[in-house]
Order: sequence, then C-alpha cells, then structure tokens
Amino acid sequence: MPRWSAFLGSHRTLVRFLVGVLGLAGLALIGLATSKSISIVLDGQAASLRTHAQTVSSALREAGVTLSDADRVRPALDAAITSGSVIEVQRARNVQLEVDGSLSIVRTTFRHPADILAEAGWAIYPGDRVWADGLPSAAEAGAPTSGPSRVRLERSIAVSLNERGARRPLASAAATIGEALWDSGVTLRAGDDLVPGPGSPLTGPTGIAYTPAQPLDVTVDGRTLTTYAAPRSVGEALAQAGLGLIGMDRAVPGLSENVPTDGKIQVVRVREDVDLRQELIPFTSSFEAAPELEIDRQQLVDTGAEGIRAERVRIRVEDGVEVSRFSEGEWIAQEPRPRVMGYGTKIVVRTLTTADGTIEYWRAVTMYATSYSPCRLGTNYCNANLASGGTLQRGIVAVLLRWYRSMRGMYVYVPGYGTGRIADTGGGIPGRYWIDLGYSDDDYVSWHNWVTVYFLTPVPPEGLIQWVLD
Repeated sequence: MPRWSAFLGSHRTLVRFLVGVLGLAGLALIGLATSKSISIVLDGQAASLRTHAQTVSSALREAGVTLSDADRVRPALDAAITSGSVIEVQRARNVQLEVDGSLSIVRTTFRHPADILAEAGWAIYPGDRVWADGLPSAAEAGAPTSGPSRVRLERSIAVSLNERGARRPLASAAATIGEALWDSGVTLRAGDDLVPGPGSPLTGPTGIAYTPAQPLDVTVDGRTLTTYAAPRSVGEALAQAGLGLIGMDRAVPGLSENVPTDGKIQVVRVREDVDLRQELIPFTSSFEAAPELEIDRQQLVDTGAEGIRAERVRIRVEDGVEVSRFSEGEWIAQEPRPRVMGYGTKIVVRTLTTADGTIEYWRAVTMYATSYSPCRLGTNYCNANLASGGTLQRGIVAVLLRWYRSMRGMYVYVPGYGTGRIADTGGGIPGRYWIDLGYSDDDYVSWHNWVTVYFLTPVPPEGLIQWVLD
C-alpha cells in the first residue's frame, strides 16, 4: 500500500508539469497568431516593426514615436492595422518665409515651397520667383526629399515690351532687363538693339524697346561671316558686329549707306606699301699721271664707289591684290665716285747687251710676236704695201692701229729678230699686247711666242708717248 501511494504521488507531480508546459506553449501559439508585421515611414525613412498593436496610435507608441499637433499621420491614429500595414508620419518643422521683405516662421509638414507658401496663405502669380534655401524652385518640380528651411517669394514686376511696334505685357521678378526677357522666352543676340540695356536693373514697372538683330553676311579677309545686328547704316552694322574698318579699309556699300535688304556687306582690306627701290650707278675709271712711277707701271689712287639711284614707289593693295602703283619721285642718294689709276710718266734710259751689240732703250714691253710677209698676210692675195708707204721687208714691224698713231716711226729691238721700225698696222690678237715682225717672202721666219720689245732711244717728245697701253 505505501508503494502505490508513492507511485500516485509522483504521477501527480508529472501531470502538473506537463499541464504547465502545455499552457506555456499555448500562450506562445496565441501570441504568434495575434502579432503583425508592419512598416513605419518616419520623415521618409522606412522601418519594419512586429507588433500586437491594434491601432495606428498604439503601434506608434510601441515604436516610441511621439507626435505633435502639427505632425501629419496616415492612416488616422484610430485606424486599425493589419499585417503589412504602412504608417506614414511626417513631422512638422519650422520654415522661415520671406515675402516682400517681411520675415515669418511657419510650422509645416509640406516639403514643396509652393505648398508651404499656399498653406501660409501666399498665392504665386505668373512671373513670381520662388527660392528654397537660396536656390530657385520651379512650381512644376516634384517635392524634394527633405523640405527647405528657408523659402523666399519675389513678386514679379509688370513690363511692357515693344518689339518693332508690337506691344505685349510681361511679368518678371528678375533683377535685370536681360533676365526678364530671358524668363519671358526672348533670347537676346549680340547686335540686338535694346533700350534700356540688358544689364539695366528692373526696379519697377517699365517699358522696353526691342529691335531684334537681322542676319548679316559680311565678307572679310577671304571668308564670309554670318552675324546679327540691328543697325541703321552699314557703319553701325559693322561696329555692332565688332568688324570696324582699320586704316584705309572700305566697305561695300559705303559706311553711311543703309544696310542692303539681302544683308550682304563686303569689307575690303586696303593697305598702301611704300617700296624704296635702289639702283646702282656704275662708276667710271680714269687715269692720272704719277711722275714718281716708271712708265708702264700703275698704282691705284682711288678704288672708286658705285652711286645709288633711289625711287619711292607707293603700291595700293586691296584684299591682297595689287590694284595700283605710282612713283613718288626719284633721286640720287649717292653720287658715283670714279676709280683713279695712276700711270707712270718717269722715263729711265737703260742699256742692254744683246747678240746684236749693246742697245739703249727707254721702254720695255712684253708682247706676243707673230710674223708676216707680202704673201703671208692671212688673205688669198699678196700685198707688200705698208700703212706708212714703202715696201714690206725685214726690219718693218706692225702694231695695232691705236698704237700706231703715236708710235709710227719709232725703232724697237726684238731679241732674235733685231731692230725694226714701226711702219705698219695689223689686226692683232684680242686681249694681248701684240707685234707683227715683217719679212720679205724670201727670208720669212715664222714667229709665235712671247718676247720683250725694247723701245730704242732717242726718247720721243712727251706728246708722242702713249703712256697707257691698252
């Protein structure tokens, strides 16, 4: 009996343990069955949460999210939640508003500047400008991820645009006339005529006179440039296009003429060059007596110098092509100076012992000697007559005519030939001092060699001496 009692006691303990375990498991199953998985988006940041809450407010409390009266929650705080619910919370924040120079602080959950202004009671009109945190904000742009902390509203100013007589109203909050036109879709070009100018400040209602530039085709420097200008004359068109004329340049049409209807203007580049031409004037040569030099010797007295004849020529060039030239005058810039050679006029009588005896001479000249006879004249006939009269025979010598005029009748001695008298003329050999030794046909000897010709005393009068041999 005691053994059974012990068995029953232990059995009751086991049963109580099992019942406890089963109870806890049941509670766990019930908890799992009632929990939900939801998402909370707080100021754009999403987070997942598993909760037993039944409403939005209880879920937010469970997540530790505290709310103010200005915060915005979707769905409503008393809305029931289910697994997969998304709760969006947009907390209100302070935003500084500046409108017409007045500052205020608003508390809002909106992120787009236009919504913030509308919530504060400010309407946006055409031409107004909205700035968010110092940057321009377009009304049609999407809401930013995080709202701005500062919003400024600039009111537009009424502008009357007169475009070639056609008027239209504009509204702009721009700082300058140029910006106002840009905001209104008017694209300015270089050369547009705008009064007031594009940089003029826009401080109040104003009128603008606008003449758009027309296309111009300006041919200059070998190429055609397309530009835009709103001129009253060709000169104004070129000035507005930055193509002013330089120096002697000219325009076609002229500067004072109206811009042609086809917009074609030609700039002709003009320059004038001055060509200074120089031409050398050759110098002449002259001789002067040099008493200290022996005859047939020469000494340079003055080297001479060429002269210079100058001429100034003006050349007109248009677009790289010469169109005219004319002489502005000619003058002698430097006179030529003749070259002067001194020739010896000193006569020295000398003696020489030869195979034919001692001779006395006053001049010795190296010459190329040839010989001739009546039938050896280099012609097809014979002639024994001399230029001085008489008959050709040994002892008669001939020289060039220009020597003969001053040397006629003089006696010379030629080694190997003997004494001869200058009594005839001949053609000579170009470029050589020359003498022709005479013979009769019976005693003819051929000569073709250089010899020294000695002029025998007496010395002739100075007026008969050819001082310079040529």
